[in-house]
Amino acid sequence: MRRPEIDPTRAALYRALGHWRDDTIPALVAARAAETPEKVAVRDASGASTTYAGLIDLSARLAGFLAGCGVGAGDVVTVCLPNRVETVAVFLATMRLGAVVDPVPVTYGRAELTHVLEKCDSRVLFVTGRFRSADFTRVVAEMPPETLAGRTVVRLGEGAIDIGEPWATAIAHAPITVDAAVGADDPVAVLFTSGTESRSKGAVHTHNTILFGERALAGALHLGADDVAFMASPISHTTGFMHGVVMTLTLGGTLSLLDVFEGGVAARQLADHRAAWTMGATPFLADIVAALETSGERLPDLRYFLCGGAPIPEVLVRRAADVGLRVMSIYGSTESPPHTVVHPEDPAENAWTTDGRPLAGIEVRIVAADGRPAPRGEVGEEWSRGPNTFLGYLGEPELTAKDLDRDGWYRSGDLARLLDDGSLRIAGRLKDIIVRGGQNISVREVEDHLAAHPAVSSVAVVAVPHPRLGETGCAVVVAKPGRSVTLADLTDFLLAKGVARFKLPERLELWPSLPTNPSGKIQKFLIRKALTETPDGSTP
Repeated sequence: MRRPEIDPTRAALYRALGHWRDDTIPALVAARAAETPEKVAVRDASGASTTYAGLIDLSARLAGFLAGCGVGAGDVVTVCLPNRVETVAVFLATMRLGAVVDPVPVTYGRAELTHVLEKCDSRVLFVTGRFRSADFTRVVAEMPPETLAGRTVVRLGEGAIDIGEPWATAIAHAPITVDAAVGADDPVAVLFTSGTESRSKGAVHTHNTILFGERALAGALHLGADDVAFMASPISHTTGFMHGVVMTLTLGGTLSLLDVFEGGVAARQLADHRAAWTMGATPFLADIVAALETSGERLPDLRYFLCGGAPIPEVLVRRAADVGLRVMSIYGSTESPPHTVVHPEDPAENAWTTDGRPLAGIEVRIVAADGRPAPRGEVGEEWSRGPNTFLGYLGEPELTAKDLDRDGWYRSGDLARLLDDGSLRIAGRLKDIIVRGGQNISVREVEDHLAAHPAVSSVAVVAVPHPRLGETGCAVVVAKPGRSVTLADLTDFLLAKGVARFKLPERLELWPSLPTNPSGKIQKFLIRKALTETPDGSTP
């Protein structure tokens, strides 16, 4: 497995500036535990909670179990668990061994789980038994035997099939007595993200790249140990993992987790746990606002609602203000998290007119098509550079070189412009992805699967606007002569391939042909135009 290396020149610069230090995530959590051992560290919607001392003890026993499974420094542990106290303990246990956390969403299907296990060569896989409509014991049982060979599976809860080791066995192990020697520049997490490629890519982060970004964000928002963070965004995703788990626990705050989102439930938990801030995609905000409008209740302790992943409608920000919520837009990516945010001192309208200003220590530039810096106000590709930037993609040196240049600039693939006050405004995307409710869907991956359907001659998948989710996928299909196909046919086909449900197209259009340019490349902008400008989705 080829892991990206740290650029020694940039490392020396960041250390000289004090941006990179010798701190590690588990050491900082242990320090907070020593200061306030009886303080609640994490609580979740099930009613479970743990103090900092309890988290240290539980993670020590899990670390002992993992060490018994052969997990050591640099090994990868894949974690497919919902927002639960136990999930946080697994993260910390893995880090205490100097191993690498690979958190993956519980929306993953068999195909995605198989890909990440093989890509990471994971030693251990943690899965939930059942979650919502998914039974992960069945998902794992249907994986190729060679994928699971030599790997330990641990299940939290029961499913239809008795697989792997039960959670009770893992936590009954003798605890480790001493943490492994861990360096701040060691890899600590590999976070998978969908781009234009057919398969998701694993972005590798160190303790230093993560901790710098979280210190910068906490500093901008004036967050500290007295603040409670509410996280309904999956902690298996960059938002929840970094801004929820890492930032909160290294500050010594309390993390409130919700695993199954519903607006009214979220509003009540925000109130009951006296959360000071939260972050989520636009649908989370819309549903919480609607719940507060209906109930008449308010959240006086909630200072900020950070929102990213899609443009925030002005009307929604104003509705949020009417129920007492301060909305602030935030922008970043798994590769460069986060790098701009609307600061508390910025005007309220910046939430819908901008995507925030760069955090201290992070550089942003807009680059024109010819590679030169674009004049202020003009649209170009957004690039960022800073101590928060990932090292590269796991085992993908060519893709790393494409997205991360030799000077440390990460090319986002997003079109943007810089405004007069230094704020960034996203104008579109170069990358062919769909952002559905804050989750990225690789269009190419879905198209590759659909192209194999026996009734499909050619297919293009494009994003179409959705009032709540931001975007959903529409499959535009040219059927083979004499064949017909329905949306249910396509979704059943994808599910049989093990594709996650959130990636399924939610609209089907049957066209006689797809528009192409002279070289034969499908012109998706014409497809999008037809789908959004003509009610019946007819071809242009």
